[in-house]
Amino acid sequence: MDGYPEALRLSPADWPKQRRGPRPGDLAQFLTQGFGLGAPAIITPYGKPPESSFYGFDEPQAHPLLNAPSSEASGGTFYFDDGVSSESLEAALSLAGVYRTVDYVAFAASSRDPPRERYLDQLRFISTAALGSVFGAEIAEPLPKQSFDVVAAAAAFVAAQKQKWNDGDAFSAKLVGTAGGDGDWAKESLAFGFHVENTYWGVYRLWSRPWLVTK
Repeated sequence: MDGYPEALRLSPADWPKQRRGPRPGDLAQFLTQGFGLGAPAIITPYGKPPESSFYGFDEPQAHPLLNAPSSEASGGTFYFDDGVSSESLEAALSLAGVYRTVDYVAFAASSRDPPRERYLDQLRFISTAALGSVFGAEIAEPLPKQSFDVVAAAAAFVAAQKQKWNDGDAFSAKLVGTAGGDGDWAKESLAFGFHVENTYWGVYRLWSRPWLVTK
């Protein structure tokens, strides 16, 4: 797929079979923080999950203090521009509690309406442990073998997205209108977002996004 690292093994959105809930490749769905023991795992984006408990899932909050994971020291969401160095990105992912593991599957999606959806392309990393325990997936076939860990895959995605969307100008012609800019007073530039869906289970989201630079 254009804009994604060639060495990254992407799984189809309808893979694998599962016993319950939305598919792990359904990128419209988000997992909340928490252990998720004895409770349904997947919720509609930032809707209300099952009753919280020490072993269940946290209820998402708009307030940044209340939205910190109750059972983890790290997590969260951060945004960065396309000038990020690999060293800075690696440090940020480490602070966010991202596991350096090759034991994961990856799913991808591209926006059909960037001004409304606020992203261009995105990746979802899901640990193989979460596939069965959280998503109820039935894995009969061999899992795809990844050639690099999540942190390296994230850096490779950033590089691939820069190659796809940037054309040598600070305000790439490929991004015109993707954030509602007029091409004059407000022009788009490339940036990214990273979100830890669940620290304990190793579920992460990374996406490219346009941002408006105004005169």
